[in-house]
Amino acid sequence: MTDLEVKAAGSRPVGVRAAASGVSGAPAGARRLLHGLAYVVGPLVFIGVWEAAGRTGVIGNGLFPPFSKTMVALADWMFGTGDSLYSGQWLAASSASLVRILIGFSIGALAATVLGVLTGRLGWLGNLVDPTINFIRPISIVAWVPLALVVFGIGNKPAVFLTALSTFFPVYVATVSGVRYASRGLILAARMLGASERQLMRRVILPAALPSIATGVRVGLGIAWTTVIVAEMLGAKSGLGYTLYDSYQQFQTQFVTAAMISIGILGFLTDRLLILLSRPVLRWTDGADGS
Repeated sequence: MTDLEVKAAGSRPVGVRAAASGVSGAPAGARRLLHGLAYVVGPLVFIGVWEAAGRTGVIGNGLFPPFSKTMVALADWMFGTGDSLYSGQWLAASSASLVRILIGFSIGALAATVLGVLTGRLGWLGNLVDPTINFIRPISIVAWVPLALVVFGIGNKPAVFLTALSTFFPVYVATVSGVRYASRGLILAARMLGASERQLMRRVILPAALPSIATGVRVGLGIAWTTVIVAEMLGAKSGLGYTLYDSYQQFQTQFVTAAMISIGILGFLTDRLLILLSRPVLRWTDGADGS
């Protein structure tokens, strides 16, 4: 150890030094086991509290379903193991939500990326569109629901519109920010080497902005899931959001929590898929693993 390391170690309390030594000296297998247990213990505690709260009836005057009842409802919803109103309809409901997510998210993300890149590079375009976008952006997506129903009616169209709208804003802001704050030094160097505007955009600005754009797209996907569920609850006759709200009206609260679990699982899986698809274009960055 160097003199500096000796002084730093000596300045820490004996208990801290011992704990640090114990952790660093633990076998690699034991450390991996502890990390693995950390991922398991939290969910198990959460499930245990959930089961106890449902069994004792301390939440919701006995209407809050225990975890075990939710799992029975989810199995019935997925595989038709029971005789409930929603038996065997999980795949149809999930597919309806996923289709709306795919269409609305794709439209919103693509439009936001294209406009964001142009706005970030063209100052006059930013002056033209930024005030309007920043005026609309704070309006809650729920406030758009009545207007969307008036314009598009009941069905897929309002859900797709609202999903595209909610996706647009975070992706647009992230794209504009990434393009505008690309390294000025790299841009100047590329221009000194004779790069055209097209080469500058393709070789310097877009690669520099991609991490910011990817972050905006991930945020937009999460918001898209929230939006499509709200849209289905208020203006659709299919999907996970529709089942969630309909089961609430039928006092089938175990299907409410089953729908919530389904939304969480599908949202997590689509986020992981997005990270996987973005890895090839972000392989040169430290955050390419999505951690």
